Amino acid sequence: MKKYFKKTSHILILTNTLKTGGAEKQSILLYNALSHYYSTKLIVYYGDQKDKRMIDLLDNKSDNVIFLKGNHFNKLLFLYRFFKSNPNSICISYLATTNFINGIVGKLSGIKIRIGGIRSSRYGFLKFYLQRHLYNHWLSGSVFNNYLAFNTLTSKGFNNKKGRVIYNSILVPEYNYFTSPNNSITILSVGRFVEAKDYFTALQAIKILIRKGKSIKYIIVGQGHLEKELRFFINKNQLNTTIELVINPPNVEKFYSESDIYLSTSIFEGMSNSIMEAMSYGLPVVATDVGDNKILIHDKETGFLVKPKEVIEIAERLELLINNSDLRKKMSNNGYQFIKSNFSIEKFRDNYINLFEELLNENR
Repeated sequence: MKKYFKKTSHILILTNTLKTGGAEKQSILLYNALSHYYSTKLIVYYGDQKDKRMIDLLDNKSDNVIFLKGNHFNKLLFLYRFFKSNPNSICISYLATTNFINGIVGKLSGIKIRIGGIRSSRYGFLKFYLQRHLYNHWLSGSVFNNYLAFNTLTSKGFNNKKGRVIYNSILVPEYNYFTSPNNSITILSVGRFVEAKDYFTALQAIKILIRKGKSIKYIIVGQGHLEKELRFFINKNQLNTTIELVINPPNVEKFYSESDIYLSTSIFEGMSNSIMEAMSYGLPVVATDVGDNKILIHDKETGFLVKPKEVIEIAERLELLINNSDLRKKMSNNGYQFIKSNFSIEKFRDNYINLFEELLNENR
């Protein structure tokens, strides 16, 4: 473990909410990883927005987790005073709202090290220019969780010297959950019911496999505004006995551990938490070649990469895995070991600590 930052009073992690979400989960994992060694506080801006599932992930639920209440003025005033009394702290934020608070309120109140979090390169016109100004002039540095966002935004004027890529981390199970079922194969997808996930392509591929007589079950775990359209497609094509939508369950890990293949048909991704989690449970993956998926999936080794919206190709890759338990086992073992070696909590923590030390040295 790196040496303690003697002149740092606290490490502050500022997150929008503790509702179920990728950025929220990463803020908790970082808090847990750092709080065992450093004085660390997790500050939730919308303090009334929290899920039990996320709260249960916290290792330390003491006064070090602060849920802000009241209107924006009162919350911003509290943060200004809190930052002012802890100027030697390092403040890390996730997502746009808390990035602005970190950059502007943090700088005005004297916080020297202000690190923003960037998870996407998809901004509207106004938001793009506001984010770029914030990034270049108000934040000390920013963490991108994927190279797609880093390369895209630095090519459009974001200062590349102020950015670092630190991949997400996950809680890797102690052992590989791979099993070789005798009967039906369960295929799993996890993610919001939104256009970017392109579940209709997945449903078309599953429909092909069912028509071929494959004994499969397809489960989609998530929630979102396309739920009615997805249910309509399933009913119209008489797929109710094969395809199940599970809405925001309390224990997603149960579905990873009980499935055999993971499917992602997204047309846009950064660094996919759900693919990482699936691989950590030993699931071979069929995924579209978008975003940073190729960093996770080594084609024909840990899974298959396919072109977006290629229904027939997706069905063919799934069929290969359904028919070949040895191939599933090989990809399962390769994927599990890759995630365990590269995306552990310890590596995640040390990457942030290295960044803290770099920024502290630059600001001496």
